[in-house]
Amino acid sequence: MNYLETPPAPIDKADAPPADLGDLADHVGYMLRRAQIAVFADFSRGQHGPVARPGQFSVLAVIGRNPGLSQAQLCAALGIKRANLVAVIDHFESLGLARREASATDRRSNALHLTPAGEQALRRGLEDQAEHEARVTRLLGAAGRAHLLEQLEMLCTLGKRPPP
Repeated sequence: MNYLETPPAPIDKADAPPADLGDLADHVGYMLRRAQIAVFADFSRGQHGPVARPGQFSVLAVIGRNPGLSQAQLCAALGIKRANLVAVIDHFESLGLARREASATDRRSNALHLTPAGEQALRRGLEDQAEHEARVTRLLGAAGRAHLLEQLEMLCTLGKRPPP
């Protein structure tokens, strides 16, 4: 194109036809990921306290239920990497929500505890989580939600079984 020609008009993405996804909607992994994105977005929109991300909420909830839990135990319980957990705990400490204490039984590890502010944030997060779960239940119905949880629990065993 020379400089005298008019450049083509940019494509208005709203007018563009949707991309052909082929048979992706028939793939369990793809649909799980799409559902996860939607559920996590709804969860985050509904959180009104300092912990708005699902992963952070899970960490806060498990520490709240298990005061004194070690970081290694927490990683194992949630299936997360230690490096990822360290960043979350650092963030919680900076917000005054959690604290690390030297373990009384193992000097190489820390025991995790919520602060009073962390306990308050967890209570608020649990209230918001209950509203999120109610929205999911309204969408799926109580039986559909229960069935989905059963199916997801079965899928969680895939990595634990030898391939057929």
